[in-house]
Amino acid sequence: MFAAVARSCKILRVRRRTLSVFLLALSPFSQARADFKTDFRFLPTFFRGDFGSDVTTDITYLPFTLVLTTDRQEFRATLPFVSIHTEQPVTFVGGDVIGRKGAAGPSTESGLGDVILQEEYFFLRGSTLRPWISGLLMVKLPTADEAKGLGTGEVDYGPGASITQPLGSRLSLFGEARYVLRGSPPGEDFRNTRWMSAGGQLKVTPATSINTVYEDRQSVLAGRPDIRDVGLGLARRFPSGIVFRGSYYYGLSSTAEDWGISAGVSFSP
Repeated sequence: MFAAVARSCKILRVRRRTLSVFLLALSPFSQARADFKTDFRFLPTFFRGDFGSDVTTDITYLPFTLVLTTDRQEFRATLPFVSIHTEQPVTFVGGDVIGRKGAAGPSTESGLGDVILQEEYFFLRGSTLRPWISGLLMVKLPTADEAKGLGTGEVDYGPGASITQPLGSRLSLFGEARYVLRGSPPGEDFRNTRWMSAGGQLKVTPATSINTVYEDRQSVLAGRPDIRDVGLGLARRFPSGIVFRGSYYYGLSSTAEDWGISAGVSFSP
């Protein structure tokens, strides 16, 4: 769900040489720190569903993302604004939405979300037939107000791996696996979670592509069903260099959203 929002920005950069960074100044892999590309992305997203509860919750997620890329690395910093309207207060744990203890009645909470930093390093650069293979590292900083349920107030982090297999010049398939080590707020016992995704992208024209992605993520609560959904996206590049990105999401499990939609733009200065 919310992870898919981030990956919908990614919309597989097949045959693109500028891929991946981790805080250019900190990364041991940086070869030419001055030689990078900057990209800004804004993808407003809305989700609605009961998320495994008996009440309806609406979530508006407004992420501002800075992307820095070199030929082998990509660093992303996401600063989101979150608004949650619900019939019973909830806590937003990334893609997991769980009931908030000791609270009752309708509520609307808004504010800064958790800042997410991600580094991706490509160990193997692909070609028309050879796959792209990369390693990932994600850190979630607890900048959201846990008292409002906009976050947990804890640091989450974890590694991952990704593979993209081109099938000619227009079609690509991809898969990704992550493991997230979760911080548990007082009174909770959150477990570490795995996160899997797979999908593909088709370049319809030189400026237009469509993509689909399936996600399966464990809930932070043991015994709760996995969060599963599917997304369908469109990316269109205009002569000005601005890229429009839109996606529709459909929940496949009781703990996922019923539906969601995102639409936004990205551009390079």
